[in-house]
Amino acid sequence: MKVIRDAIHGDIVLDEFALRIVDTPEFQRLRRITQLGLAYLAYPSARHTRFEHSLGTFWLAKKIAENNRDTVEGAVAYAALLHDLGHYPFSHTLEALYGSHEENTRRALKEGEIRDVIGERYSLKEFLSLLKHPIVSGDIDADRMDYLVRDAYYTGVAYGLVDLDRLIRNLRYDGEKLIIGQKGIMAAQSLLLARSMMYPTVYQHHVSRIASAMLIKAVELERIREKEVATMDEVDLIARLRGSERDEVRELVKAIDDRRLYKRIVYTNEEFKNVEELKKALEDEFNHLAILDYPPKPKFEEKNAFVEGGQRLSNVSPLVRSLVELKDTHWRWGVYAREDVREEVRQFVMDFLG
Repeated sequence: MKVIRDAIHGDIVLDEFALRIVDTPEFQRLRRITQLGLAYLAYPSARHTRFEHSLGTFWLAKKIAENNRDTVEGAVAYAALLHDLGHYPFSHTLEALYGSHEENTRRALKEGEIRDVIGERYSLKEFLSLLKHPIVSGDIDADRMDYLVRDAYYTGVAYGLVDLDRLIRNLRYDGEKLIIGQKGIMAAQSLLLARSMMYPTVYQHHVSRIASAMLIKAVELERIREKEVATMDEVDLIARLRGSERDEVRELVKAIDDRRLYKRIVYTNEEFKNVEELKKALEDEFNHLAILDYPPKPKFEEKNAFVEGGQRLSNVSPLVRSLVELKDTHWRWGVYAREDVREEVRQFVMDFLG
């Protein structure tokens, strides 16, 4: 057994099996994967990693499981510990190029030392199925309980106050889904409220969006294969880009290093249909000097959580309904350009949009 002191949850206790998982090279790699990618360019203290988030998710999942001993198998907490194993460098940033980290997590669990450790207790098939368990990946799960509170703490914003203990005490697993008890509704509401506030202020902050778009463009131009980037950490990736044979790749990564980011030419929440056409037109005219960033809209899955009595959270909470209705108001897409060509790009986009 080992006790780890965590800034969010206090003492996190790892049993011998959890400790063996944590000590594998695959899990230790998460120390070098930042939780919020390039958000530290806007929030300098946001340097926390997937490593401590995974420990926190494990701890919360274990608490939920202990409160539901009759219906939850113990392996769920270990699945929660490993739910982010496959994250690419800078977390979600590179999923725009390589797809979901979840599939890479499944691949990572099938290879290397981590597979041997898991195999001592569980079949790989059994363990992989638990990655989709509602406690690990559901409408109200241990993952988002940890990251919302943790991200708020490390960015310093005042939106992560959630009564996790009360919420956990009032979560019941019926064998198929997690159900929020009546006494846990307020805590569940605060979780969704925290996410709705974190979305525009942190997760979609324009500085983070611009830097991420520049990094994606650099990796795209460098043509790194998915199999290679899947095992990289952020030190590996940045070293590769800094040493690139392509001038434009080195230029982009140096601009990120020096925080000389591209400027916003378009930044709007008006939907646009011809995304691929505009992207290609910008690439043909300006190469890497202008970038289109069109992120997916937020989903806010928490609204679908079941409440005691068989209804969804959005049906019993007017606050949740309002937050869901407002969720698209903070969504933005943008065109960004290097400062010396911003006026040319602005005119080009205006002509394109007619």
